[in-house]
Amino acid sequence: MPIYFKAFSLKELNAFRFLYYFCKLSNTNIYMKLLSGAWVQTNIYFALLLHLLLTFIFSVVLRLAFFAFNASLYSGIEFSHFLYLVYGGLQFDLVAVIYLNFFYLVFVMLPFEFRFKKWYKPILHTVYLVPNIAGLAANYTDFIYFRFTGRRSTVEVFSEFANETNYFKFFTEFLFDYWYIAIFWIITTVLFVYMYFKIRFKPDNFRTQWHKYVLWTALIFPVFVLSIGAMRGGFKHSTRPIAPGNAGTYINQPNEAAIVLNTPFSIIRTLSKKVLEPVHYFKTEAELNQYFTPISQFNSSENFHKKNVVIIILESFGQEYIGYFNSKLVAEYGSFTPFLDSLFAVSYTPKNAFANGRKSIDVLPSVMASIPMVGSPFAVSNYYNNKFNGLGSILGSEGYHTSFFHGAPNGSMGFDAFVKTAGFAHYFGMNEYGNKSDFGGLWGIWDEEFLQFWAQKLNEFPQPFLSAVFTLSSHHPFVVPEKYKGKFKDGPLPVFKTVAYTDMALRKFFETAAKQPWYKNTLFVITADHASTPHYNEYTNIAGTYKVPVVFFAPDSSLKNLKPVDLVQQTDILPSVLHHLHYKKPFAAFGNSVFDNRANRFAFNFDSGVYQYYSGDYLLQFSLQSDYRLYNYKTDLRLQNNLANQLPDTVNKIAPFAKALVQQYHNRMIENRLTK
Repeated sequence: MPIYFKAFSLKELNAFRFLYYFCKLSNTNIYMKLLSGAWVQTNIYFALLLHLLLTFIFSVVLRLAFFAFNASLYSGIEFSHFLYLVYGGLQFDLVAVIYLNFFYLVFVMLPFEFRFKKWYKPILHTVYLVPNIAGLAANYTDFIYFRFTGRRSTVEVFSEFANETNYFKFFTEFLFDYWYIAIFWIITTVLFVYMYFKIRFKPDNFRTQWHKYVLWTALIFPVFVLSIGAMRGGFKHSTRPIAPGNAGTYINQPNEAAIVLNTPFSIIRTLSKKVLEPVHYFKTEAELNQYFTPISQFNSSENFHKKNVVIIILESFGQEYIGYFNSKLVAEYGSFTPFLDSLFAVSYTPKNAFANGRKSIDVLPSVMASIPMVGSPFAVSNYYNNKFNGLGSILGSEGYHTSFFHGAPNGSMGFDAFVKTAGFAHYFGMNEYGNKSDFGGLWGIWDEEFLQFWAQKLNEFPQPFLSAVFTLSSHHPFVVPEKYKGKFKDGPLPVFKTVAYTDMALRKFFETAAKQPWYKNTLFVITADHASTPHYNEYTNIAGTYKVPVVFFAPDSSLKNLKPVDLVQQTDILPSVLHHLHYKKPFAAFGNSVFDNRANRFAFNFDSGVYQYYSGDYLLQFSLQSDYRLYNYKTDLRLQNNLANQLPDTVNKIAPFAKALVQQYHNRMIENRLTK
């Protein structure tokens, strides 16, 4: 069982009482009539209330179903706390009801007689059913998509896939793989529409016409005020409209925000892109810089070393899938990544390495510009046009040939636009590959063929060069080429066989590369954009879901005798590359070089409104509104034991560094000071 009982706190008891009365209200005779197929005919305003209540109840039920469907990702959550999360979710359901039914409210509240005319009924049906059915679909989609992103979808999901050309195919693949979700949605929609049409209204009888119009007009104001109050969460002057970040009031862990929120609310509330707020934890720049500054400069007695730099970003390659990091996996199934295991054994391979985001769109700013994801992915945020130090720009100014490879249709994920702003002069996508017979049928060219194409192009580039590739075959729907069907064993999850296929493709790439004259004068960096669906318990917690490889390999053995640091992140890649090359000019980075023994080692990510700062053995969580939570993420694999009250000295030691990072990020982003 993923949930269990304990003694209830006062706030959780209040939540339980509220839920009890809500359930009692929702099981009135009216709804018994609806479920039994009886008609409910009433006046137009009570019918409006019943229709809104119908949307509300379905939203609550889908929240419970969402939790049941993803219960394995919440193992250990206490029953009383679960009730508190559901209680908090009622507020967001109410707001979602108002958002989804805004036009229905307007059309019903118009104080005119034509509301009761036959020709007007289809208009009311449309403005009610279309948004609400779409809302049901959005909630059901996150039953699955949450497993990949760890949070409710927002409007950014449309930006992330804005440049894809295979929308219809993606949609049909999703329906094919998760057909049971589509069936549930259809059944739910049929029931929802059935119950909607069971609620009818009829004209009211008034003694005089003026009575009627006065009452109809007078009712507009209280309905309008109540709707505004619901969306704002109250009527206090200081109250702001409820935002996704308000879910932090109820949660202990960031992924619990998905239980509190619902997808229609998350999408609608983020339609206008979020703007960062100025932060003033520290009053002076000197005090702030004492704890963290993104401006770095390396002092080296050696000349700038014009080594080639090759960066490999692996699609959905969480640490969980790589044998080198997982003796349990190897013991149960054997390794799915024999080549990477052997390569990582002779590389600079930190064990605790974290992604700075959970989506593909988050990784390029982190790796190529040392900019983590906070609030919105940088590439689609309000600050996208800020001036920043891209690795391509930095090395391009030193005479490097710069290129980026992605086997998807050109423009996919907006990668071509971002890498151009990061200083990569040349982009190679499916158009440049030129042979569509190697198209995998959904995302792009198979990894095996595209990595060989990359190796061939590298031979043509003048040295020194900076080149990066983003693989794609290990993406959902997790299929391998027909010629390899049955060759790669199935693992505990479908992703494992595609991981094995990409590992094979990487082995062939390195076999080709090792024969080339540029190979030994090259620094290779290997990471992943993010993890995929977790299997083992230690990867289902909020720290485990961010674990990816961040590995440095030098064929010239220059890294052979270096002991890897204990803690790294994707934003460490840019400063590490520059440090290895003995780059001496100042630059900005929200990470540190792994080769700098003086650096304060940390990792950072942002999840559902919560800042997460890793330092030593500890993970410190906080938001702009909430208190600190402290966990030993290495021993407390489920992150159940909040040590903040037990270890106040540890909190006080870590917190200034975390707050300085947040202040530098917010204020420099707002002020467009990412380079100085």
